[in-house]
Amino acid sequence: MGIRDVFAMLKSKLIQRHVGGCNRRRAGYIFFVMGVCLYAFSDAIMKYFMPIYGVNQVTFLRTICRFVPLMFFAVYMEINPVRTNRVLENIFRSVLASLGTYASMLAYNHANMVDVIVVGYTTAIFVVPLSVLLLNEKFHIRDAIAAVVGFFGILLAFRPGCGIFQFGIMFAVIGAIIAALNQVVIKRLSSTDSELTIIFYHHVTLLLLSTFITGFDGFRALLPMDAVYLIIGGMIGAAAQYCIIHAFKLSTSSNLASAAYTMLIPVTFLDFFIYDKVPDIYIIGGLILIMAGSISVVSARR
Repeated sequence: MGIRDVFAMLKSKLIQRHVGGCNRRRAGYIFFVMGVCLYAFSDAIMKYFMPIYGVNQVTFLRTICRFVPLMFFAVYMEINPVRTNRVLENIFRSVLASLGTYASMLAYNHANMVDVIVVGYTTAIFVVPLSVLLLNEKFHIRDAIAAVVGFFGILLAFRPGCGIFQFGIMFAVIGAIIAALNQVVIKRLSSTDSELTIIFYHHVTLLLLSTFITGFDGFRALLPMDAVYLIIGGMIGAAAQYCIIHAFKLSTSSNLASAAYTMLIPVTFLDFFIYDKVPDIYIIGGLILIMAGSISVVSARR
């Protein structure tokens, strides 16, 4: 039995184990949390190199470093990522996600990072009503409360100041709304398309935008060790993307909304072990609120 067969068997058993609606939602929530936590490590690497190589180059390199390992994986698993009956919808989702990526990058370039992070987390609040309106998902008050409670946890942890009203925050708001709509479209696509198909169209679109719209102006030669770190960050990001899209196959987008707040956990971990930053009472309080909201969603019986 090869690695491909082992992977397929494990995935099959995992899905069979969670065939019940409640268990599938829990499994989806866990996959989403795994993806979010992996994203935190990937984004930390990319943000470190952004002042060195610039927004366009880092965005391009991040896309390449995520795209290549996923396509090797698709070939190895004998999956055709191009095949879909919803080409236009995949292209729309890809353009939407690409615009959201650039909006977030511009926000980090023109505004305080803490304020951008806080505004970015409003995505979860937008997801719940959009899921009900566009996907006809059943409204669960527990999901809405978890999204709001989690956001208060983020506010408590980061305590944004007057900088929240600066010009660059406009890009963060646009990015949050686009991200919410993007999650809704991913949920629609996940009912018919594979994870690798959804990722494939997104990355091809982002590479085209990076190459033909922004060009290679200002690109710098990579130092060898920087290239290694970027490749590692890209591979972690690829795993994160796969986990998150797989989560949408198992659960509803409104149910998964509050899971995004759990990124504060690995961020706090990174701050402590890399920058020796001990979490204060506000961050601990924020973590407690976020965990309370997440536990309420995972423990819900529907």
